[in-house]
Amino acid sequence: MKNLVIRALTGAVLLGVMITAILMPPYLFGVVFFVLMMLCLYEFYGLCYKVEQAKPISRWAMVGGGMLFVSVFLAELYQAPYIIPLLYVPFFTGTFVVELFRHNGSPILNVAMSLLGHIYVALPFSCLCMIESLGASGDGSSWQGGSFVLAFFIAIWVSDTGAYLVGRAIGRHKLYERVSPKKSWEGFWGGFVLATTAGYFFGKYFPNLPEINGHQLFDWQWAVFFALICVLGTLGDLVESLFKRYFKVKDSSNMLPGHGGFLDRFDSAIISAPFAYAILLLFFR
Repeated sequence: MKNLVIRALTGAVLLGVMITAILMPPYLFGVVFFVLMMLCLYEFYGLCYKVEQAKPISRWAMVGGGMLFVSVFLAELYQAPYIIPLLYVPFFTGTFVVELFRHNGSPILNVAMSLLGHIYVALPFSCLCMIESLGASGDGSSWQGGSFVLAFFIAIWVSDTGAYLVGRAIGRHKLYERVSPKKSWEGFWGGFVLATTAGYFFGKYFPNLPEINGHQLFDWQWAVFFALICVLGTLGDLVESLFKRYFKVKDSSNMLPGHGGFLDRFDSAIISAPFAYAILLLFFR
C-alpha cells in the first residue's frame, strides 16, 4: 500500500508539472522541457557506462552536448544567438577526435553511444518544442501551441491507461514476450480503441484549438493522430524495454519514487514525438 501511495503521489506531481509547463508561455515551457531532457540524457549515459566494452565521453559533457544539439533546432524559434548552435559542430567533430587519445573500451561503441543519446533523447525533445511552436501566430501576437503538445501527451496517457486496464482484465496473447512479457495484444487494442475515440472527441469538443494556414484539423484527423501516437508510443515503450534488457537493469534510474526514472516515463514520447511533428505538418499543409 505504501508503494502504491508513493507511486500515485510521484505520478501526480510529475503530471502537474508537465501540464503546467504545457500551459505556460513558450519560454517557460522550453525551460521545463529542457530540464526534463537533461535528466533523461543523464540517465541514458548512466546506463551506457554499465557496458564493459564501452566508455562514452564524460557523462556531463555529453549532456551539455545534448543541450547544444537542441539549440541547433531552436535557435531561430527562440531567437538565440547563432553562435550557440554553431558550437555543436566542433563538439560533434571533437567526439570522434577525442577517441584518438583515449585507450578505454571500444572506440566505435564509445562514439556510437556518446552520440546516440543526442538522437534518441535530444531530438525528440526538440520536436516537442517545435510542436509547441506550431500554434504561434504569424505576427507573434499569440502562442497557442500548448494545445498540440497537450493533445500529444493525452494520446499517450489515454493509450497507456486503456492498454493497462484491458490488458489486466482480458490480456492473454503476448504482444512481444522477448522484450516485454507483460504486454498483450488485447491491451494494445484496448489502448488503440480508447485513444482513437479520445482523439475524435478532443477535436470535437476541445475549446479554441489554434488554426494553422487558415484551418483547423477535422475530428477524423485528430482521431488518426491519436491512433498513430498510440502505435508509435507502444513501439517506443518496447524500444526502451529492449535497451534496458541490454543494459541489464529494471529501471533507467530511481529518481522518480515508484516509477523508476525519467526515461521510463518518457519512453513512449521519445519515439513518437518526431513523428507527431511530421504528422501535424502533413495535416496542416
